[in-house]
Amino acid sequence: MWSVRVLSGPQAGQIFDMKLGKNIFGRGSQCDVKILSVGISKEHCEIHIYKDKAMIVDLKSSNGTFVNGVKIQHSIIQLGDKFSLFDVIMDVIPTPEIRPKAPATVRPKAARANHAVAVQATGNAARQLEPHVQSGAFPQLQMQQMQYQQSTAEPAQSAVLQVSFQEKLENYIENVFMAAIYKTAGVLPFKQVLLGFVLLLVLMVTVLSLIPLTTITQESNYHEAGKRAKTIARNLARLNESALTTDQFANISVAEALKEDGITEALIINQLDGSIIAPSEIAGRQSAKPLVSQIRKEQRSVVSRIDSKTIGASHPIGAYDLATGETKVKYHAVVYYDVSSLNVDDGRVISLFMQTLVMASILGMILYFIFSRLIQYPLTALNKQIDTALRDKTDRADVFFDYPAFQQLVANVNLMLNRLTHSSNDLSAIQPKQSRDFELSNLVEMIAQPGILISQGGLVIALNHQFETLSQMTKENLLQQSYTEITDTALRQNIESLIAKSKEAPYEKHFDRIPFSQFECDISIQACLGSGDHPEFFFIVLSKIEEIV
Repeated sequence: MWSVRVLSGPQAGQIFDMKLGKNIFGRGSQCDVKILSVGISKEHCEIHIYKDKAMIVDLKSSNGTFVNGVKIQHSIIQLGDKFSLFDVIMDVIPTPEIRPKAPATVRPKAARANHAVAVQATGNAARQLEPHVQSGAFPQLQMQQMQYQQSTAEPAQSAVLQVSFQEKLENYIENVFMAAIYKTAGVLPFKQVLLGFVLLLVLMVTVLSLIPLTTITQESNYHEAGKRAKTIARNLARLNESALTTDQFANISVAEALKEDGITEALIINQLDGSIIAPSEIAGRQSAKPLVSQIRKEQRSVVSRIDSKTIGASHPIGAYDLATGETKVKYHAVVYYDVSSLNVDDGRVISLFMQTLVMASILGMILYFIFSRLIQYPLTALNKQIDTALRDKTDRADVFFDYPAFQQLVANVNLMLNRLTHSSNDLSAIQPKQSRDFELSNLVEMIAQPGILISQGGLVIALNHQFETLSQMTKENLLQQSYTEITDTALRQNIESLIAKSKEAPYEKHFDRIPFSQFECDISIQACLGSGDHPEFFFIVLSKIEEIV
């Protein structure tokens, strides 16, 4: 269900529930929602509530109906929209389940009993339900309300749990993480903050881009090293295959394999016992390396990663077995390859990093230029629209920008422009206030006696040349400063005493007497009232007492 909340006027804060179908707003007693304002027509507008939407229709009112600051004849409205009937502003909200209780009034006993039943059944103590209760229409409304509460109870509970976590997350981001950023934006110029974040993004992207690049490079190096080690092991097997099959062990050599770049070790291993056949300086020893035991079990070409820097590869060498008449694997050519020999040198890595940083910086500057202009554009456009509206006395600003927060700002600006344009009372209250301090300042300058004008907050608004001479202080030292800056202690205390008296009796003129070195003066004060019969300024004049001869 939907409700409307009054935001301005004598009924500000009140919430009116709307029923399905037609809801009439106006000043007349027959209206569903009665608005107490002289600018409201007896039947000002209608709001039609449907299951999936709501529509507002102006009933040819005298002062018009406005939705988000735009005058309408009929319009679709949604939750959160603001509409105004002349100078009374309202917004559309979901019907609250709990609201402040209305002040208790004296009712007949039967009416109080019916109202108590209504409150207990629906949990809603709004005044708008009382006419339904007294007219006997409440049982149907009560049944609809109970059905609505039952149908929405379980989804509401699960929604509360989901919203609770989301609200906690949003509150943490807003109050902890973003609070520091907002504070930075308040201390430094906004463009510098935006530029700082763009540069931070450029640096982070550049550094993080090196991680997948390094990973891909390493995997490529291991793959290339495996292929090269396997090829060298195959060539080593072919070079020594003839000598091994004819048992000419003196002719076996691994020197050719060791000449290849990256090869750290080359061996010929006996399949039977794992002993080393070549090189000759370690011949006969047992090899304890993990690759040897693996190749003896598999008896095929093997490529394996030994550690983060070494790749091992082997190739089997077959010989004819007289006992079985078949060729069997009797030896293995094994090589160990250093993967780091394929790594890119540090100079090239630094060069690649700098190139990436430069390209990312260029793109970052383009991004900064676009973002700064994108942020500046709607604000500049809205400022121009407001200037035009104030100059031409129109009631709306048309700035289309698909962003909810900015659209809400434009809606509020349109409401203010609407009130300024259509409410003569508001304008009459604003215009004199803008120039009153200048008028009073001119009056101070016009009088012949020493005079000073002090605001309600104690600031010196104006003083004339005679007061400067009497107090021996200049305007530069007193204007927009507290009157307590007056160096003459007696004068300052007299002013303080007279201001206190004037606040207690603002409609009266108050007097006092103050002695100076060569003469005495009468000091008088008159309060200048502002809105609400409260003193806004204090006009103080000193008059020299002439001696009677």
